[in-house]
Amino acid sequence: YLKLPVHIISKKNIKTCHSVFKFTCVRMTFTNVQVPMFLKSKRNCFLLVLIGIISLCVVFQWNIQDKSKNIDFLLSDVRRKLASIEFSTEPACEPKRKIGFLKMHKCASTTLQNVFFRYAHINDLNVILPLKRWNYLGSPDLFSIKLVEETPWHHLGYDIMALHTRWDHNSIKQALSGDPAFVTIVREPAELFESLYGYYNFQNFFKNLTFFSFLDKLEDGGFEKKNNRFMGKIGKNQMLFDLGFPVKYFDNEEKVKKFVEEVKNNFHLVMVTDKMDESIVLLKHLLCWDYKDLVILKLNARAESKKKKLSPAQTEKLRKWLKADNFLYLTFREVFDKKVEEFGYEKMEEEKQKLSTIRNQIMEECLSGKKDLTGDSLIKAMRKSAGCRLYALDEYDFLDEIKAAQWKRADKAVLQSLGSTENSPN
Repeated sequence: YLKLPVHIISKKNIKTCHSVFKFTCVRMTFTNVQVPMFLKSKRNCFLLVLIGIISLCVVFQWNIQDKSKNIDFLLSDVRRKLASIEFSTEPACEPKRKIGFLKMHKCASTTLQNVFFRYAHINDLNVILPLKRWNYLGSPDLFSIKLVEETPWHHLGYDIMALHTRWDHNSIKQALSGDPAFVTIVREPAELFESLYGYYNFQNFFKNLTFFSFLDKLEDGGFEKKNNRFMGKIGKNQMLFDLGFPVKYFDNEEKVKKFVEEVKNNFHLVMVTDKMDESIVLLKHLLCWDYKDLVILKLNARAESKKKKLSPAQTEKLRKWLKADNFLYLTFREVFDKKVEEFGYEKMEEEKQKLSTIRNQIMEECLSGKKDLTGDSLIKAMRKSAGCRLYALDEYDFLDEIKAAQWKRADKAVLQSLGSTENSPN
């Protein structure tokens, strides 16, 4: 009458048990083992073994029934705890520590540079730096490893590139070694050129032409072929120039298309300035960093009052003049939009909310509840906080701190090398 599990009372198992009974009892009956007289009967032996098994089953069933309530309680408690855990369906990843970032001119790149500098400084990573206090490497010439070979930290190797340069992909890949992630950012070219014009005071460079006077000259065809560059490195089609594309081929559509295709193959992510939150989310998932590593402040940004408002016709005029950069921008805007679509619109909104929450938490902690600070006041307040100053540190001050830390690591490595040489056997 026992409620035995089905698998125990199957024909196959009954047959197996019968064989065990038979073997055991026969061995006990026909060997020299001393056993009680009544067990020398096979029938009695079978009966005793059967009684033993039935007894075990009764005890087993009683324990199950007695403890079922406790088991149910434990299982329900486990279920509640599992339900409260947010499981990630994404595969585990390792944070990237090798990054090549092309710092495009006037593309919010100083803001992003701060992100890479912070990560390098906090994690004792080595940044490609010149020895002198300067934030350029190579431009207007292409980057070359020779530019940093004489630095005292060169023997340490490099983890991050984040300075202005004219990009030479193979040289930078060689300098970083390993398997770096390559990223950069693009901006709508008419907006970018207007920003360049004001920031670098092109009015003087173009013989006292205001920005709108310059646009009038474009309409007259006065600058249609003009490729003159301020300081040899700032001017027309700035994004392509920063990427290392030769100025003499700006009007060669075939060469521009081929070069842009190479850029697509070389860079893992090309961000977009007017989609900064989405860019940060994609960057986070590319690098496998935490959002706290990617919180940004707008550094080196102009006040809205200083920006020139362009009409649709003026914007189109500039885009036509900057057609090579415009092709680059439209290409990577399409690539970016496709990445967002593949990431998932709903998931993107959730990730942007996480980013916003963490950003607000950090701002609350850093500013001690002061919510109305903006611009320079915000940056000054952040710099006064020991735990938050890196978020607001300007480029040159940050370069000084990274350089000092890097020099210290280089000296330590040299001393350790000398010590190991002295202690080694002759």
